[in-house]
Formats: sequence, C-alpha cells, structure tokens
Amino acid sequence: MRELVNVPLEAGHLPPDWIEEFRLMKFEEGALRTGAAALFRFPVPGDSWKRLRLEADVTMVSGALLELGDGLLTLKADLSKGSYAIGLCSRGTLAEASVAVEPSETYRVVYEFDHGKWRISVNERVVVEANDPTLRVLSGWLDLGFWADCLVHRLRLLGDTPEVSKKGEVQVKRSADFRLEVTVDFADDLLANAWTAETFDQVFAEFKSWGVERCHWIYYGTLDEGWLSSAVGAAENARVAWKNVGEFFPAAVRAAHANGIEIYGMVKPFDMGLYHTLGVSTSEGRERGKLSRVGGLVYWIADFAAQRRDLVMARKPGTWGVSECEAITRIDLVKENSLEASFDVDAISIYISDDNVRYERYEGSIRREEIIEPYPLWEDTPSGGRPSGESRPARVMRLSGLEIRSTYVVLSVPERQASFSNTFLNLVHVFGARGEERLLTYGVASRRTRFKAIPGATVSSPAPDFSRDGVEFDAYPGTPTAVYPYYDAIRSRHSLDAGEGIIGIALAKNQGAVAALSPSFPEVRAWWLSWVKSCLDAGADGIELRVRNHHNTFAWGELGFEPPVREEFLRRYGIDIWETDDFDRVAWRRLRGEGYTEFLREVKKMTASYQKPLGVHISPSEGVGPEIGAAMNIDWDWRTWIAENLVDSVTMKEVFPGSRLAQEILALTCPKGISTVLSLYANHLWSTPGGEDVSRRWIQVAMQQGYDGYQFYECASVIQAREDGSITMNQPALAEVFREIPREHERS
Repeated sequence: MRELVNVPLEAGHLPPDWIEEFRLMKFEEGALRTGAAALFRFPVPGDSWKRLRLEADVTMVSGALLELGDGLLTLKADLSKGSYAIGLCSRGTLAEASVAVEPSETYRVVYEFDHGKWRISVNERVVVEANDPTLRVLSGWLDLGFWADCLVHRLRLLGDTPEVSKKGEVQVKRSADFRLEVTVDFADDLLANAWTAETFDQVFAEFKSWGVERCHWIYYGTLDEGWLSSAVGAAENARVAWKNVGEFFPAAVRAAHANGIEIYGMVKPFDMGLYHTLGVSTSEGRERGKLSRVGGLVYWIADFAAQRRDLVMARKPGTWGVSECEAITRIDLVKENSLEASFDVDAISIYISDDNVRYERYEGSIRREEIIEPYPLWEDTPSGGRPSGESRPARVMRLSGLEIRSTYVVLSVPERQASFSNTFLNLVHVFGARGEERLLTYGVASRRTRFKAIPGATVSSPAPDFSRDGVEFDAYPGTPTAVYPYYDAIRSRHSLDAGEGIIGIALAKNQGAVAALSPSFPEVRAWWLSWVKSCLDAGADGIELRVRNHHNTFAWGELGFEPPVREEFLRRYGIDIWETDDFDRVAWRRLRGEGYTEFLREVKKMTASYQKPLGVHISPSEGVGPEIGAAMNIDWDWRTWIAENLVDSVTMKEVFPGSRLAQEILALTCPKGISTVLSLYANHLWSTPGGEDVSRRWIQVAMQQGYDGYQFYECASVIQAREDGSITMNQPALAEVFREIPREHERS
C-alpha cells in the first residue's frame, strides 16, 4: 500500500484541507492533545479505493475512544473499555467485540477497508470485522473523532487498488447557480421571546442582508391543532405571538416575500409529538396531559395524534398492555462477562412507586447474592424479547425473596465507572410467580424537561433526580433513535453504573409510538396532506418533506404491525405477521415504505396543482436499503422518488459532500436537473470559537462537489428576538461568511 497522507503532528498543525469541527484540541509534546472531543473531516486523495488503511498512534490520558466514519458506516474503538464496534451511523451494530488488549504506553489503532470488508486492529491484532452492506468502493470524505482525552502521535492514510475515476458523472455547478438558504424551527425561536410583526420583518431583512434566497420554515400546524400550544418552554410565547400576528406561517410568508425571499413549508410527518411526560398524580398532569402512556401523561403532542391512537405505528395484539404479574419475587442483574464490577450486590438500592412521581426505598424482604454462572442469552423479536437458546458465563447480582407489588421499580447504584454492562435485553431479568416477565418497559433517565442548547434561551433544565421527578420510560436519551438505521436501543449495550446510575422497570408496554403516525393508513396521509395544503394556501413557494424526527423509543422492531400492514402482507405472501415472528423482514420494510411513497405521490399531485415545487430530505437515516433496515424499519425508497420525478429538489441532510451516499444521490439527481442542497447541523459550532470558519469550509466543499446550495441549520442558534420585538444577531461573523462566499468562489 502506498502512503496517501502523513499528518505532521509534531509540527503542530493539521493539513490545510482538513475541517476541524470541535476546537478543544491543542498540540503539546509533539503530539495532538484531543481534549474531551475532537472531530475532523478530511478528504481521501483519489477517487475510489478498494483498499484503504488509517493508522493512529495514541496514548491514553483519561481514555481513548476513536471513531472513523463515512457518514453512514462508523467504526468505533474504545481502548479504555476494550470494546470495539462496526455499525451504521454510530448506533446500528453490524459487529462488536469486547477484547482485552495487552496494556501499552502507545497503541496503534488501525481502521482498514479491504475489498468490501471493514476491520479494526489494535497493535496489529484484529479485534472486530464486518462486511460493508453498502456494496460500494471507498472514496470522498471521512470523519475522524476522538471522544476521550488522549495524545495522538501519528495519523497516516494508506491505500491501493483505486478504481477508474467516475468524477465525470457529476457536473460541478457555476457560482451563479449556488444558493444560500436557512432553516427556521420556530419552536426553538419561541424559547427566547414571543415574536411580533416587527420581529418577522427584521429576521427576514437580516436573512436578505446575508444573501439568503430561500427560507425553509418548519410547519407545526395552526395553534389550535395543539403542537406549538403545548411545546415546553415555548407554549406561552407561542400564544402571545399568535395574538401579535395571527397564524405563524402566513406571517412568515408575508415577511419573507416583503424582503424578496422564497419560503418553503417544511412538513415533518412523523414529528407530531415529543417524548415528555407529566406525572398522572400531579395537578400539572391533570391540567395539561393529553395522552396516557407508560410512566405518565404526554402533553407535547398534536391533538390529532393524541386522539387517534388507532393510527400510530403499533405493536402486535397480545404483546402490549399491563402485566398480570402480581408481585416481583426476583430480579437478576446480568453482566456481559464474569469480570468484577466497581460495586457489589450490597450497593444496589431498590426504589418503588405506583405513580412514577413519588418513589420510596424498598424495605421489604430481600436476599442478595453475587455469583458467576452460565446465563441464558435473550434476543429481540417483533413480539418482544425471548430466550435465544444460547448462554454464556456471566457475573449475576441476584436479588431474590422480593415482595414488590408496585408498577414501577428503580435499581440504583452509587458508582459511575461503566463497569457493569450488557444489552438491555440481557442486563435485567424480572421474575414473578408465573416465571420471567416479558411485558417490561425500561427507563434510564429522570423525567425532566430537556431543551436544545439555544444561546439566549431563558429556560433551563433542573438537575436530574428520579426520586423527585420520576423516570422517563421508553425514551432513550440522546440523539433520537428514529434517526438511526438498523438500530434498536433494546439491543444496545448499556452500563448500569453510568449516566444517572439507574435503570427503571415498568410492568407494562405501550401499544405504539407516542406520535409516529403510520403512513399505511389513508387517514394519516390525508391528515399530513392537510398540513401541506395549509402551507400552499398561505402562499408557500414550495413544500419540503423531512422524515427525520424526535421519536426516542427503545424498540422500533416491535412497531409496524398496524391492521393495513398485516392485511396486505397476508394477501401478498399468505403469512399472518400477527401470529408469527418468522416472516420476511425485507418484504415487511418495503411494504411499510410503500405507504410513505404513496403519500409523496399525493403531495406531488397537490403541489403540481398549485404549480409549486416539492423537495425532500435524504439523510443517512434513509441511506440504507431494506435488506439491512433503514430508520424506523421503513424502506425510504428515495431512488423511486427520483425515478418517478416526484421531487424537484433534494436537501442532503447530514450527507457530507463527496461521501459515498452523496455521490450516488448526485449521480441520480444531476441528469434530471434536480437541485441538491447541503444541510448540516450547525448549532454546536458556536460553543467554541471559529464556528464561522467551519461553515465557510462546508460551503466551499459543497460548491466544489457540485451541490446547488447550502442550507444553514438553524436560525435560533444565531438570531434571537428581544422582548421589545427587535432582534439580536449573536454571530455576526457568520453573516460575513454568507456575504463573502459567492465572491470567493467566483475568484477561484
């Protein structure tokens, strides 16, 4: 293999074409000190490779967690924990391993792509490998991240066997074709203050001064449809703003057009509610709650989704409901191996509650023992977890002789060493008089309000305390699970002694998702279409549809069994998916995707009747085919959307220019004249200095790779409304980047 890149870290700088997206690093002792987070994007020289090898020599400081990705595939090596994984979008696991590597002062971590196979090696020992499901050669840009403080002594990229260049298939656009856009997620803007007519006008005038030509306004329905009027931290400001200007989208259309800016209504069909609950026994819950689910009352939800529970993505009959377990008699906490943990069985505390509001320590009978024994492995199925027939040696902390008759149980430990881990299905086992319980819902975080980090917002989040706030059940913390392809949190590895150091158990399961309506129902598609029509009637210059949403359920593989899906699958294949878990998952995902594609056809027909364009988002969430499993176990058939001329533009959401997915999208859209726009999450850029430089590089790369525009996401991170209705611009340097970029491109 020949050397392609050798990064001179001893010189105290990175190559000039590398994009540094987190600025916590520094150079010391002839090495790169990563700090808590360091993320780089770098171009791979050449066009496409059958074999590529990245070498990193590192010394642990507080640890060393290295990630390499291409926007879809992610390779992760956690040296401090001895865990290694290859997956999709950092979550969906294709292969993983726990390997004890000999201690060393410096470790050589190697990520290698070899004729369609990925592997990770540490000190020349292969620790995990997996086939690449994308069936593509490697090219474009890669991401390299360090998520624990370490010293990086060397970074080197090697490759061989390049394929013939395919650059000629994508035409690079002229600067005059390149368009600057911005997204407004009005729920975030309302966190700071209510808007007035003057605010709307000043915001769009500011956009115009940047050179912005188009605004994408996320549409949440009218105020009386219940989404914005129940939004945490924004509901009161929404009501005041409504008194000031009336319905928000028509007000935005008026202001946009007055300033010479196009405005698209962006509809997110699956984002009709968020995973926040109130206690059923609280006055706030009784006053504001719209929908009862395991753990509490949902309030941040569109009224239609709260009222039409028959239309959500649902579990099979018989696999949900309240457990018939009269009393929990035993709980086993099972480690993934037999090694010692940082705590023992005597350190485990049990708390119980009947309402998930008030918890008290369990003081009843209990026997504690800590043993090592072969323990059955469980697997996930569409009907829930079940024994796989295999077992492995494990450290088991057994709590028996229990008499727990409460609905909610929390196990708490004092340590935070991440020393006791397993997948959720295997981490905790609950037994009653009838045997092991399957109707369980998990929670790992306190129920508390969570807000995006929007500078200038006046709301805050209290410190977590489950005994005060209760537990948020079936809401996996962090990036929404609906974003990740081939991922169910239920299969993911969780450390009991990390985070808040708790695991909550509820003896019940929800029938379906909070507000993820199923596209298989004609009634759902009609409801979504009514939002599209509202945008068009208000004067929108176009419509955009985004699949990505904020649903955070633990088990997407258990959802998607609504009556229309069952009936059509039975008609086509003669198999009743309500009666068996042994069916063709690929065919099931394709069938579920057909409903959404039909919705796009209906939207296209409507937008065409208004003579308006239709755009869609394509992201890594939709970038994996049904053979592997895209986000939410639905086949997002974007190739058909393009082939049938259903879309006029594609927003490449988190699809970095030059990546393998980007190249495929451009190859299909360019011949049809479908415009492509880059949109990357940018709110985090303002946490450290130099965020405007990152935006500048993103735009430059988008131009170089043939995109038609760049969409800044999002407005609320840089512009806030004041109480008097005027605005403040938090990042004036960003405005200058927008103003200068087209001129820079013309000069180049």
